[in-house]
Amino acid sequence: MHFIALLLVFLSLAACQPKLSNSNQEFKVELKPGELPVEAFAALPVFEQMSWSPDGKTVAYLQNSKGKTALITAGLNAENQKILITSDNLKSFIKNYEWVGNERLLIRINYLEKFQDVKFIETRLFAINKDGTQANGELIQFNHNENHSQFQDNFTVINGDDRKVLIELDKTNRGSPDVYTLDIYDGHLDKIVSNPHYVRKWIFDKQGGIRVGMGIDGNKKRIIYRMNPEDEWNVLAEYNGSERGMIPLGFGEEPDQLYISAPDNGRAAVYKINLKNPQQRKLVFASPKYDIEGKLIYSTDRKRVIGINNSGIQYLWDATTIELQKEIGKLLPNTSTHLISSHNQTHLFLASGPKSAPLYYVFDEIKKSLYPVAEMYPDLKPEYLNETRKLEIEARDGLRLEAYLTQPKQNIAHATPTIIFPHGGPLGRDINRFDYWTQFFANRGWNVLRLNFRGSSGYGEEFSKSGFKRWGLEMQDDITDGANWLIKNHIADPGKICIVGASYGGYAALMGVIKTPDLYQCAVSFAPVTDLLDLIDDATNRHLQDSELKSEIIEKQIGHWWSDRDRMKKTSPANLASSFHKPVLIGHGAEDRAVSVEQSRKLVSEFKDIGFGQYEYLELENADHYLSREQDRLAFFRTMDKFLKHYQ
Repeated sequence: MHFIALLLVFLSLAACQPKLSNSNQEFKVELKPGELPVEAFAALPVFEQMSWSPDGKTVAYLQNSKGKTALITAGLNAENQKILITSDNLKSFIKNYEWVGNERLLIRINYLEKFQDVKFIETRLFAINKDGTQANGELIQFNHNENHSQFQDNFTVINGDDRKVLIELDKTNRGSPDVYTLDIYDGHLDKIVSNPHYVRKWIFDKQGGIRVGMGIDGNKKRIIYRMNPEDEWNVLAEYNGSERGMIPLGFGEEPDQLYISAPDNGRAAVYKINLKNPQQRKLVFASPKYDIEGKLIYSTDRKRVIGINNSGIQYLWDATTIELQKEIGKLLPNTSTHLISSHNQTHLFLASGPKSAPLYYVFDEIKKSLYPVAEMYPDLKPEYLNETRKLEIEARDGLRLEAYLTQPKQNIAHATPTIIFPHGGPLGRDINRFDYWTQFFANRGWNVLRLNFRGSSGYGEEFSKSGFKRWGLEMQDDITDGANWLIKNHIADPGKICIVGASYGGYAALMGVIKTPDLYQCAVSFAPVTDLLDLIDDATNRHLQDSELKSEIIEKQIGHWWSDRDRMKKTSPANLASSFHKPVLIGHGAEDRAVSVEQSRKLVSEFKDIGFGQYEYLELENADHYLSREQDRLAFFRTMDKFLKHYQ
């Protein structure tokens, strides 16, 4: 296998990328020695989602260039390079793709849609051969009397079948998908399972059998199963959907072997059950500190379960895979590796670490040799990146909080400018991995603290529930305590601290300068929540599917619109405009489907009404919640870079 030729393919494609510079006239910022251009961090990764065909003869990958994304295939000797599909990332995005056999790829595409004032996402499928032939962009057809499914990309590859996949479509009852086989060449559909009206997601065994359904009925979650196609459905579990309970993860190599996540001493753990006797569970993996949940990791032949991906952290229990990872780890210390494709003891994997940007490698198991293939961020060499260390910080009430501190090399010996960078969610969690936001700030000379405040996910049920209804209160105090810990330990310069965040982190950034104006010199807030009552209104719309359960969850986690309204008014930045006394940068995408742009517009309107002038507002016309488009990401980062330099 000619790895050098393979590498040259990617290098020739990368040459099409624009050269990095800081010449944008509108956002021109003088760079200090050692500072990289904004594009090095905020441009989309050059390469993404690389994988081999099952026979190991063809590679496919996404390439981003000048704001556009293309799905490309090539032979491993640089021959037969084909651009299969491109997107301008304006109204549609290539979400991901899967190989179905060695010849054909099935591509998931997101479309941004709007009906009256409601913005939403629809998904579609695009099928094409690896050589660009037999393209079909209208694979799924509907009759005039059928519901046109909003989500048409929920398919599962059947092992050994190169022509058909299993797909879930709600053509009969909106939101309750039936199961069909889909011919990925001509689009022919055959219904094989009808929905009992409450199942939202189906789970198939590795032989293509429809074995488990996950449903919602009122405020209950119900999990059903059956042994054979002719059998009736049996209830495997039923529980209040706003509480923790069993979550089916997927099947193992044996058709009756189901992996589940379920509570274990207050934390989620992975179990294995046999559907012939589902009351007996075998513990597969658990942690005394963390929830173990997420997405199962399968062997590259899609048969064996080898571990689980838990919020970006891999937990492996397959002995063969563990040994392989150890061999790779000897050659790449201090990195985490994610196995993608394998063929004849040759493996394609992605490696990254807190101080190393993601890079694709090929590992030859026989020769014990490692070959670099493609860099996602080619300008972010390890010498430009900064170390991250884990901390444990005690909150004012004694609660122990896990945090990550990134310090520029030149800052370690003395107290220096610091950014407090709370995560979004708030049911999210920061881990010690590569983060382009963090490395961007550190490259600019800032210390960066990412603290997992109470209410963050991953630390067990009690820790998660400790954040319920505590937006702007103890959750915010934890972030304040983290900043004060840095001051006390002579890491942060108390006169040069800013708080930056997005989504819930954006809310926390605004509340930081409201509650503790003497602590922060400025705040940067992207896509923030500013009015909790409006957030609840949007999330608990009675016309939405499963509104009863969604309302119960929102009321438990954030609050009840009526009985908790006084508290939520007092912790909503839009109601506290007169409490702002420090400079604020707010950014929001007009196409945000997660947090409405009206949340930011409302706060900006309040600023205008009271005459508060220490703010900048950047509304990006085509941006979503995640800055998925390169143009939007660059625009926000350039504006943020210029803003933050005033307070360093």
